[in-house]
Amino acid sequence: MKKILLLVLVSNFLLAINMVPLISTLDSKKKKNIIFKVSNPTAEPVAVSFSVLKVLGVENGKEQRESTSIVQAYPSQFVLSPNETKSVRVRYMGRTLPNIEEIYRVVAQELNIDVGDNKDIDTKGKVSAKIKMRFSYEGLLFVHKKEAKEKIKIDSFNHTENGLSLMMSNSGNMNGIPSLEDYNYFASLNKKEYLLKEKDLKGLIYSRVLAGKTATYLLKNITSVPVDKITSMRLEKK
Repeated sequence: MKKILLLVLVSNFLLAINMVPLISTLDSKKKKNIIFKVSNPTAEPVAVSFSVLKVLGVENGKEQRESTSIVQAYPSQFVLSPNETKSVRVRYMGRTLPNIEEIYRVVAQELNIDVGDNKDIDTKGKVSAKIKMRFSYEGLLFVHKKEAKEKIKIDSFNHTENGLSLMMSNSGNMNGIPSLEDYNYFASLNKKEYLLKEKDLKGLIYSRVLAGKTATYLLKNITSVPVDKITSMRLEKK
């Protein structure tokens, strides 16, 4: 089954700087720092800016972010030599971990300057700076208590021209993905309940349902039961 997981990671170019891990979780205050490694696989030095933004949610397919001071990164700016890797320490500054999960986007951004040692007559032997096309690499940091859990359910559904539209909510305190690997989808018809098959969920785009948020999903390929006769829908954690 082909799946697209939204709110995971973003890379603007395959041959740009690299960053690992792509996704990290902080669920214990004993772990004071999360280490992200930023690498420069190219043959030229590159200037990098490392920042952390809080993810507020997703609206109309676009991630909403804001600046934050509760998560700090060091160093925040540095130069990577060819084939060099640098460790960036990311630390959650809160005294205790949040009761409801917080999500942060960590961004390693190449700066729009050329830090190569380009010496010529015009620069009089000094290091020159030229505008270049630069790229970014993005990952995610989840911050929550170790006992945090997701609680996803189907609140309502509507019959549309494009298929069955499901409105889901997450009343838990951490994000979750209602994927077929983790959840069973049930449809009720005439007081009888049927387990939807994998083919019924074909083409479903699984995005994260953030804690305390809702998300809409579209089922376009239900064939094992008559869609127009469905009276209720529910999820069951496997």
